[in-house]
Amino acid sequence: MIFLAVAFEFDSIDGAAVHIVMFDEDGTPAATCRVFWDEEMGSYAIVRLAVVKKYPGRNIGADMVREAERYMKRKGGKDIILHAQCRVNGFYKKMGFAEFGDIENDEGCPHIWMKKVL
Repeated sequence: MIFLAVAFEFDSIDGAAVHIVMFDEDGTPAATCRVFWDEEMGSYAIVRLAVVKKYPGRNIGADMVREAERYMKRKGGKDIILHAQCRVNGFYKKMGFAEFGDIENDEGCPHIWMKKVL
């Protein structure tokens, strides 16, 4: 299993989550995300979506979201939630997500909850 995160970002979800990793043509990790069933929200969630900066303009982030959606559909998921950094919520809006709730501070960064019906 490969993680593209710093040490403080590991948490209790890591063991239960499905980790999706995309590799480039050379077998080097290019992007990753975690998918898990969020019991409290009653929905599947995408968390810690990250794309290595040297891959701009290749739609890897969108490919990761679509792959996560395929996984959740196979598991019977009806919708997806995520806690997006406000600076990238436009990306998720283009992917069909809608904002809900209030902007919240998560580790010093403004975030907004977003949801998409599968």
